[in-house]
Amino acid sequence: MIARARIVCVAIATLLGFGAPPALADDAALEGALRQAVTGNFAAYDRKDADRSMGFIHSKSPNYEPTKNALANQFKALDVTTDLVDFKYIGHDDEFAVARVIAKTTGKPGTDFTNNVVDAIMIFHQENGQWKLWSEDILGVKLLP
Repeated sequence: MIARARIVCVAIATLLGFGAPPALADDAALEGALRQAVTGNFAAYDRKDADRSMGFIHSKSPNYEPTKNALANQFKALDVTTDLVDFKYIGHDDEFAVARVIAKTTGKPGTDFTNNVVDAIMIFHQENGQWKLWSEDILGVKLLP
């Protein structure tokens, strides 16, 4: 009887102990994929590569067409660099994933661009097996000298 109780306890401990790491590993992989979507988009934007930049945005996003239309004018008017300051994965459901992103955008010296730091919640959605930007809600903007 005692042996059976020990076996049951070991089985329960094993199930509980081995159930958490795959979920954590899955979240770590998802966080990495979301971060890559953001940094890839920033890098393409900095290079003024409209096609590559749009490749990180979900084609069905409500922001897709307005963003695509705005890029040409932004590339002509702006000479900026955007750096990821902070990235915090928040969570996901069956369809969307969410992260808090803080980004610093700086213009080239001598331009009229006002350097800034944007704090935003970004929503991601998969397209053809890849996580892409779906939408962004800005929480705050800090203007820099």
